[in-house]
Amino acid sequence: MNDNNLNVFDKILAPVIPFIEEAQNNIPNDAATYTLSFLPFTINILSAIINRVQSVSLLVTDIKTSDSAKYLGLAVASKSMYSEAFVRYNPELFRSIFVKSLTALSFLHIPEIAHLGQIMLIDGSLFPAISTMSWASYKSTANAIKMHLSFNLNKMIPVEFLAKEGNYSEKKFLKDILQKGITYVCDRGYISFKLFKNISDKKAFFIIRGKKGILYNVSEELNIDIPGEFFKFFSKIKDIKVKFTNDKDDNTYRIVKFTAMGEIYVLVTNRFDLTTYEVIMLYAYRWQIELCFRFIKRTLTCIHLMSRSPDGIQIQFYLYMIAYLLILAFKQECHKISDEYEIHDDSKDSKIDEKTNAGFNIEPVRPYVRGLVTLLGEGLIKYWKIGLHWLRVLRNFLLKTFDHNIAIELSRYD
Repeated sequence: MNDNNLNVFDKILAPVIPFIEEAQNNIPNDAATYTLSFLPFTINILSAIINRVQSVSLLVTDIKTSDSAKYLGLAVASKSMYSEAFVRYNPELFRSIFVKSLTALSFLHIPEIAHLGQIMLIDGSLFPAISTMSWASYKSTANAIKMHLSFNLNKMIPVEFLAKEGNYSEKKFLKDILQKGITYVCDRGYISFKLFKNISDKKAFFIIRGKKGILYNVSEELNIDIPGEFFKFFSKIKDIKVKFTNDKDDNTYRIVKFTAMGEIYVLVTNRFDLTTYEVIMLYAYRWQIELCFRFIKRTLTCIHLMSRSPDGIQIQFYLYMIAYLLILAFKQECHKISDEYEIHDDSKDSKIDEKTNAGFNIEPVRPYVRGLVTLLGEGLIKYWKIGLHWLRVLRNFLLKTFDHNIAIELSRYD
């Protein structure tokens, strides 16, 4: 089909359709055997995510009764067919589509941090699991799934994740994904002398928040380099080279220590080239991965699980991530088209969902974090925020033929 004749739904999915079809063709007799074979199963679930359908049961009802679903050619299937598909297909098929999407899709970069290298934010977040999901062990009183996520700050996109039982090791996830030259920014759950060495041995870097009581000996005091306007956020600033008392390898690291709003921060890093301000700034940007988790859970309603098996959960999360990438790339494309037509409309209702905690809005957080993160300017909201209001408009436009007028109209709803 000519790209100029695509409706909005097909336009969003167009970049990954070749990958889905390739996977379908590599599964012998799949299309001939199953009504809900790989291709329609994948497209149906992606449509559910884009439309924020919260369960397989609701998806089944929507496709059976909706004229829109019929127009889009979504396959009619029973709930049991979805359950079988979540078990039947190998999660690696969906991982392959996700990885290929990262390369095939075009995303904007944040120029303000380009000179600092590739920055990955690392964290984990719990998703509730029901009592019958015994594999999802967490506590004696509750089961849970933990999503371990690597989030590329330079492009503001998730690039790698793992969905495992709630008590799966965060440090192990990070150790397994380490790559040379990348700086990993993490919170206190990743503090470990052994991990510091693992990262350094890989010729990678880290900025990890340490504990207040961590013991060290000062080797050298470094110059404190922070723009004057940010001194109102910080006090008791120290920038020092240290050796940790309990580190058997006796390696030298750097600590940037400061107090903000009465709270003490101890940032440990092996990057000696950054200014004091850059170390603090990159740790402040760690908040973006928290907002990503909120977006996945609340906006895309991933808190509602469509499967109960380990492989099914992996499949669901890969499809959520693929949908996330597709939606973000599409939104950025709409804005780029709108920018080309020099559309400026001060009446845009871009603040309508500020209080929903949806997408990458800069919501009330610690003042020093908000002050640093908003340095990225309005572009953060314009190009990366995916809010409920924008998704509602997108849903209403899915059947429309995509052209520059649609792109401009969607760009009015940040």
